[in-house]
Amino acid sequence: MSDTAKKILVVDDEPHILDLLHFLLTDEGYLVTAADTGETAIELAGHEDFDLVILDLALPGIDGFSVCRRLQNQNIPVLMLSSYDEDDYVVSGLETGALDYVRKPFNHRELILRVANLVDRNTSLKTPKTLISEDVRINLDTEEVICRGRVIRLTPTEYLLLKLLMSRQGMVLSSEDILHEVWDADEWDGYRQMVKVNIQRLRNKIEKYPRNPVMIVNQWGRGYRFVPTVTVS
Repeated sequence: MSDTAKKILVVDDEPHILDLLHFLLTDEGYLVTAADTGETAIELAGHEDFDLVILDLALPGIDGFSVCRRLQNQNIPVLMLSSYDEDDYVVSGLETGALDYVRKPFNHRELILRVANLVDRNTSLKTPKTLISEDVRINLDTEEVICRGRVIRLTPTEYLLLKLLMSRQGMVLSSEDILHEVWDADEWDGYRQMVKVNIQRLRNKIEKYPRNPVMIVNQWGRGYRFVPTVTVS
């Protein structure tokens, strides 16, 4: 299973529902954690960064409405899954903060599609929109690069190189790492010089003093590093 698999917390006091959801969701590639009480769900959510919570309303102890309110403080998206099919319950669930409400019994494929939509939405919200350093800002939506208050023009390769370095703030990237990430290639003759040339071209456009760079620096014998003043917004 992929290390980047999305994590879903399923909260229900019916074992057969937990088993069914575990089967359906893991078959789609999700990492699934189960809880059969509201208290357990809140505890798990406090220690794990879930991409979605599928939440029953009729739970022993703390009910689903109360759990949903607690999860809102952690900005965890919630899909309510309940046998309560009256409109008042649906409205109350959405007012409490749930992003979707599915009635039991449910269509398996429909539930999977709703889950995928919510996970994609949450991933989109988590995805950085801007990379910022003291002197350079990248708008990841428009690919606009602003350096010390003015827009600068980069080649597609220079843009990918700058984006890579800024997104890995403080990390040393070898020429092999850069080749793989920017050119999507393995080693070939002369690749170190190609990386070096593009680094220098990028420095010429963003550094105040390209021959004495302070943003893109060499780590001798290891590679290149963008100084760790970058933040993400």
